[in-house]
Amino acid sequence: MANAIQLNAKRLQIPRLYTLLRWLFLVIIAISTALVGFFQSMLVSSLYGLRSQFIFSIVLLNENVFVKFLQYTGFNLLLAFLCCFFMWIISPAASGSGIPDVKAYLNGVESPIFKNFFTIKTFIAKVISSALAVSSSLVMGKEGPMLHAGSILAVVMGSNKWMQQQMEVAAHWGTYTYNKEQRDLVAIGAACGVTTAFKAPVGGVLFAMEMSTRWGKEIMWRCFLACAITIVVVREAVNICSTHGHCKSLQWGSLIWFQLKFPTPYEQVWAIILLAVVGGYLGCLYISFNTWVCVVRKKWTKFMWARIAEVCAISVATSILFFFMPVAGRCKSCDSKADDVCLSGGAEFKTFQGFHCHTDHHYNDLATLVFNPQGYVTQALFQGHSGTFSFTSMLLYGVIYWLMAGITYGAFIPSGLFTPSLIFGGLLGRMWAEALVAMHVANENTVGFYALLGAASFLGGLMRMSAAQALILMEMTQSPAMLPFLMLVLVISKNVGDCFNYGVFEHQMMLKNLAYVGLAENNSKKFHINASDIMKRNDEKGDTLYIVEPGCVLAEALDTFRDSAAFPVTTIPLDPEDKTSKGNFVGMISRRNVALLIDEQGVDAAAIDLTPKVEVAPILIPPNMPLPFIYRIVNAEGFNYVPVIRWNGPLEGMVSRAELVDVQNAQLDQFHLKEQLEKMAHEIDQGKIIGSMHLDNNIHAQAFKHIFTHPVAAVREVLDKDDKPMQVTDTFYLAADDKSYSSRPSDVARPYASGQDSSLRLRTRLPQDASAGRTSTSVNGDISVGASHSIHGADDNRRGGSGDGSPGGVVGGAGAVGSGGCLTDIEMGGGGVTDSAADVTGGNAQGAGTQNNRDGDGDGGVDDERTPLRGGLASSSVKLVT
Repeated sequence: MANAIQLNAKRLQIPRLYTLLRWLFLVIIAISTALVGFFQSMLVSSLYGLRSQFIFSIVLLNENVFVKFLQYTGFNLLLAFLCCFFMWIISPAASGSGIPDVKAYLNGVESPIFKNFFTIKTFIAKVISSALAVSSSLVMGKEGPMLHAGSILAVVMGSNKWMQQQMEVAAHWGTYTYNKEQRDLVAIGAACGVTTAFKAPVGGVLFAMEMSTRWGKEIMWRCFLACAITIVVVREAVNICSTHGHCKSLQWGSLIWFQLKFPTPYEQVWAIILLAVVGGYLGCLYISFNTWVCVVRKKWTKFMWARIAEVCAISVATSILFFFMPVAGRCKSCDSKADDVCLSGGAEFKTFQGFHCHTDHHYNDLATLVFNPQGYVTQALFQGHSGTFSFTSMLLYGVIYWLMAGITYGAFIPSGLFTPSLIFGGLLGRMWAEALVAMHVANENTVGFYALLGAASFLGGLMRMSAAQALILMEMTQSPAMLPFLMLVLVISKNVGDCFNYGVFEHQMMLKNLAYVGLAENNSKKFHINASDIMKRNDEKGDTLYIVEPGCVLAEALDTFRDSAAFPVTTIPLDPEDKTSKGNFVGMISRRNVALLIDEQGVDAAAIDLTPKVEVAPILIPPNMPLPFIYRIVNAEGFNYVPVIRWNGPLEGMVSRAELVDVQNAQLDQFHLKEQLEKMAHEIDQGKIIGSMHLDNNIHAQAFKHIFTHPVAAVREVLDKDDKPMQVTDTFYLAADDKSYSSRPSDVARPYASGQDSSLRLRTRLPQDASAGRTSTSVNGDISVGASHSIHGADDNRRGGSGDGSPGGVVGGAGAVGSGGCLTDIEMGGGGVTDSAADVTGGNAQGAGTQNNRDGDGDGGVDDERTPLRGGLASSSVKLVT
């Protein structure tokens, strides 16, 4: 009985404080994002209501046209200027949609951009400025900024010092990996933001999943729970507000009231496929145009006043086009003779009866598209019956809207792309439906059906996130019957876009110089590239540190390699005079810890022991590891550094994020995006602004030429791009032609000759005692001849015995890395450290294997694999700290 009670007590353990806080923060993030999104929708809707009433009064007044134009332009200009002004005085980091930056952050990118990207000031500027910008008639949406706002709330929740420390511990390998726990919070906040913006909880989860390169089951259901809480809070807030009668303004420019039903014409699949192809290409064409605009924009927006002036100029240009465009509109007859109701059906919007129409009970279809709020325009395109808008009016408005959206995105405003994509895609699908109706192929009740599919096709070619967008559109319109059609259209449009360029977010990351890993990961299977081809080689020491270094050498390393966040640490090579001789890999030490050791022991210290701060590598790879596997390792586990080790222990090089980005830009990128951007910027600097577009020979022209000249090969490339077989012949076998592989450890380990020249530079080796052949300097700078371990032994002692150099762990840190008569015997991945008092006889050293014991026969060990190396090397008086 007592044993049963004791067993139950062990099972009923109280969760750790960190675990409880993780779940508490999850709930707080979800509720906070939902409330912020609801109040932002109220703010936007209220501003849109005031703006719309003001514009209605301006447009319909019998005043001079020029006066009405000045009032319309001045009102839009004021809102646009206030948007920029608030961002300027609060936080300029609130500019842009924020989605490319969040996607790069989730990928593990470290950039100065993120310094002010996740702050409360940026959050406040984002919410206020996006509401002002949307209300100023600029071609943009507010949904993308909502994702950024949710991410900021997530970061703020985990920004206290104690939580940061706990998340760093939970990240497992601080130097080798980025803070994955912090980025998981950002992914959850982004999913909550999408849920709030589109009322799509499942779509929010999938959106965060498609943005992240590291995704697992745990974060999936954590994210799912957060989105479920978010949608419940949003709907409850709307219900409470509607009960008290204060939510009428939500219909102005909000997507919250969408509930549509469409027919399902499966017999018109061919027409749906054609629409998907055209919409996908227009989406990728928009990306190329917007990229060119952003490169041109960099030339004259280096100062804040220039960025604000540009937004004001865009606002004025948009007002001019939108105010005078309805002159070319068609006058359509109303369905009803009533003055306040013109069109019948579910679409509710102002029709501007009498605007440039001199017949009673007629409305201007272009004025209806131009002057109505975005929410009303979207409803009109999806719900209006056939003939509501003429084909020519939709074509004119669509072309100008597409151009202005391409110019506006990327300016100094918190702009989103989802709402403009819905409007332009809706116009495209509706025009296609009207053509099918005119040819008696489709019924008149299918125009809304094709409008939604047109929006999906443009989104697929623009963002390349098929699964998330399908669920978002289905949940937003509450039309589950549309899901098969949405999936078909999004898959086709995405593949069409992939033939010409990358998604809009990838282009924006490249424009911002964010080192995104995985841009061309699928193409890595086509090239036979191994780790040895891309690694930063460990030649002539470089940034490599030895396990014991003088203080001046460490200071020199910090000053020389300013961009290095960490340094590889090896044992001292067997022959420091030989440039090809390499020491055995021990681990990595962060830049911060190097500076800390210098502060503790001084720059003038003769020998500083690095082992207390060296972190053992959680994973090692061989030089012939194929590139696709490296991508999986880095993206799945968030590694910043992956050591490349030969079977006998020497460090051959390091594969970091920088090397992966370099190889994808130089070799894997089939579109040569970085090269295109640099060439374009160079030509723009020379004054060739229009010529930099290369209309006669750009990536689109080359792709079309390839498609029309080799159609079968082009189709095959699309179908086989993700299933390219990888050559694995002799991939993981020792290369027979590599002498370093075939040589025995006893042959490689050459003892030092006595009386070596001690005038070698400090970064080459430590001073040696020629008579004894062993290090004569202790950690504290004291002379301790004969009391320390031998550096020049001839045998490779592994796991407590005289090893024969059998292949040690190359992947996952399964094996041990040793050195001939080495100072330490380290088992990679296990964290065990041996610093035994070896019996030094003739250069041979007998170690204690993986035991953490000075006497060589103890049973202690370092259990935590994250624990840094401990213990001194030069003097036996230094104690181990565990």
